[in-house]
Amino acid sequence: MKRNKVLIGLIITLVFITGAQNFASGGAHTLKFPTEEVRAMWYMCSAQFQMVAPHIAQAERVRLCDCYVDYMRNTFTPKQVGALTPEQAKELGMKMNIICPTEQPFSFKRGT
Repeated sequence: MKRNKVLIGLIITLVFITGAQNFASGGAHTLKFPTEEVRAMWYMCSAQFQMVAPHIAQAERVRLCDCYVDYMRNTFTPKQVGALTPEQAKELGMKMNIICPTEQPFSFKRGT
């Protein structure tokens, strides 16, 4: 009985390790952008918003940059992003206004 528990535990452990190795090696899903590139894109987005539109609240800037970076990661490869011409980047910027629109600030109105 004790031996069966040990074998079952060993099998479960092996299945877990094998699954973890497949995940780590990209068996289930591979990331197109390394973490450092995602962070850099997000930081550049945030810094640009701070310079261009300092009136946008921090929470809204975070939401917009999350949306922008998610769109870029899901739509392009790093090579495609690096190959964007200035004209294409400007076009993409205009498109992002539609994909990730700015939300109006939320405020409570005094009730009766």
